[in-house]
Amino acid sequence: MDDVIIIGGSFAGLAGALQLGRARRKVTVLDTGLPRNRFAGHSHGLLGHDHKPPLDILAQARQQLARYPTVKLVKARADSVSGALDDFSVLTDDGESLGARRLLLSYGVSDQMPDIPGFAECWGKSIVPCPYCDGFEVAGQHWGAGLWRAAESACGVAVS
Repeated sequence: MDDVIIIGGSFAGLAGALQLGRARRKVTVLDTGLPRNRFAGHSHGLLGHDHKPPLDILAQARQQLARYPTVKLVKARADSVSGALDDFSVLTDDGESLGARRLLLSYGVSDQMPDIPGFAECWGKSIVPCPYCDGFEVAGQHWGAGLWRAAESACGVAVS
């Protein structure tokens, strides 16, 4: 049985795994490999990593975690969770059942793309999901409530 199962292996989940690994806790991180920021060319506002590709930051974090023998990274989705304090069970999408005393939920947000032609292709490029992450880069452009107009000019997408 693990001390902790972390559901979600992006920035928050891996940061949690780092601290728990350093405390010599037995940890399993479940990650689908599909972080929300995978569409963005660069991450912003993360000290020491500003303007780096998010997938590069994640690869570096995973490499750093390799030195902690009590941290295990598993490419899987948590399909269900049951149990209570000191006795949780997580069933993965490949049918594996994992046990832990505690759970750390860091699976983030899943963006729902509107059914607008070209929207998904521009997501993370000219259509930005976060003013704190990308506001500096889109300053002076139409975005926010008028975000789809920015997509029209940048991607050639006609939005009415």
